[in-house]
Amino acid sequence: MKRLKKNISVIIAIICSIALFYGILFYFSFFQGNVYVDDNIVSSKYKVDDDFKSVYTSKVNFDDLPVSKISDDIKVKILGADIPSDSIYEKSLRYYIPLNLVSAQVNYNTIKENDKIVLENGVNTIVFYNNSCFLNGQVYDLRGKLLNKNNELCISISDIEYLFNLTATFDFDNKEISLLEELDNSKIGISEIPTNGKAALLRLEDFSAGYGALNAENQLKYKCIGKLLKDNAIKFHVAWVPRFISPSNNIDNDLLTNNTLENVGFIDTLDYFINCGAEIGLHGYTHQYGDDTSLNGIELSYKYNNSEEDTRKVIENAIDSAASLNIPCSFFESPHYKASRKQKKIIEEYFQFLYEPKNILEYNELEKHDDNLYIPTPLDYVANLDTSKIEKGLKSPRPNELASLFYHPALELQFINVSISESKIQVDYDTSSPLCKIVKSIKDNNYVPIYVTDFKK
Repeated sequence: MKRLKKNISVIIAIICSIALFYGILFYFSFFQGNVYVDDNIVSSKYKVDDDFKSVYTSKVNFDDLPVSKISDDIKVKILGADIPSDSIYEKSLRYYIPLNLVSAQVNYNTIKENDKIVLENGVNTIVFYNNSCFLNGQVYDLRGKLLNKNNELCISISDIEYLFNLTATFDFDNKEISLLEELDNSKIGISEIPTNGKAALLRLEDFSAGYGALNAENQLKYKCIGKLLKDNAIKFHVAWVPRFISPSNNIDNDLLTNNTLENVGFIDTLDYFINCGAEIGLHGYTHQYGDDTSLNGIELSYKYNNSEEDTRKVIENAIDSAASLNIPCSFFESPHYKASRKQKKIIEEYFQFLYEPKNILEYNELEKHDDNLYIPTPLDYVANLDTSKIEKGLKSPRPNELASLFYHPALELQFINVSISESKIQVDYDTSSPLCKIVKSIKDNNYVPIYVTDFKK
C-alpha cells in the first residue's frame, strides 16, 4: 500500500513537472518564433489565408438607410462661414453638406467631366467618380459615401475633414459644428518607422459612446490621440463597444436609435480614428450583462450568454450595428477575454482574427486554429499610468515574445489640453503621457507597427 502511494506520488510529480515545463515554454513563446517585418511584409509561421468567409452577412445595407434633413437649430460652419441648415442632411449619425458649398468655402475649383467631378486648388486634386474618390491619384474609402439629393452630391463631415485637411469641433450646448484648420502635427522625436524589424501591435481599448466619450472636448482630445499616432506612423487598433448601457443610471445608448448630436460627434471621432489609420474591431456588443455597466461587466463567458443562440445574438447584434454605421471591423475581442471555449469556436465562424489569447495555457502565444488566428497581448496594459513594464518589455523582450499591448485611451485625456482661438485649434499635448512614452519606445527600439490583418498571406 505504501509502495502504491509512493508510485502515485511520483506519477503526480512527473505530470506536474511536465505541465510546468510546457507552461513555461508556452509562456515564454519558445514555439512561436519571432514575428518580423521584411520590407513592410510580416514574416511569421502563423500567417493565415486571405480567403476567409464569415458565416454571417448583415441584412443591413448602408446604402438603403434613410436620409433626413437636420434640425433647424443646428448650426454648421466651415472656416467661419455659415452653411444653411436647410441644405444639410443626416444619415447614420453623419451630417452631409452639398459638395459645391464645401468647395466654395475651401477655395477649390470644381470641374465636371462627364461622370466625374474634379476639385482642384493648385496643390491637391480630388476626383469623385461612381461613388469612388481619389485624392491625388490615391483611392480614398469614403467614410459616409456620397449622397445625391436634389441632383446635388453631398459629402459627410468626416470625409470633408480628411479630404480638405480640416477638423470638426462640436459644441453640444449651442448645437454648433465648426470645421477648422487641421490639428497641429504631433510627431514625437526624429526617428522614422523602419521597413524592417520586429513587429509591434497596439490596441486602444474600451471605446464606447458613454462616460466621457460623449463630451465635446474629450472627443476633440481623442482626435488628438489619433493624430499623434498617424503623425508617428503608428498602425493601431480600436476595440469598439457599439452599445453603451448603464442600468443604474437608466442609460441605454443604442447608436441605431438615439439620433443625438453627441452621438454624431462620437461617430465622427470613430471615423477620424479610421482616417488616422485605425483598424476597428468589435469588443462585444454591450460589454456587460444584467445590471452591470458597459466596459465593467462581462458579456461572454461560461456563465453569461452561454447558449449558442445567445452567443450568436451578441456577435450578430454587434455586426449589424457596425454595418448600419458603415464601420468596417476586422477583429473580435471578447470582453475581459472571458469567452468560453465553446463561445470562441462560434466567434471563429464570424471573424478570422480573435484579438485575445486562445486559452490560459497559450496566454502569450500566437495560436492558429484552422484558418483563424488568436493574437495575444503579452506586454499587457498600462496600469496606474505606469508604462515602465511595457517600456522594459519593448527594450529587452523575452525570447520570441510578441510586442503586443493595449491601452485605455481615456487615461490619455488628462495629458491633453485643447482650446479654440481665432478659428484655430490650440493643442497642448504633454509628451510625458503614457501613450507618448509608448510611441517613443516603439520608435527608439526600431519596431515596425502592424495590423492584425497583416498576418494574412
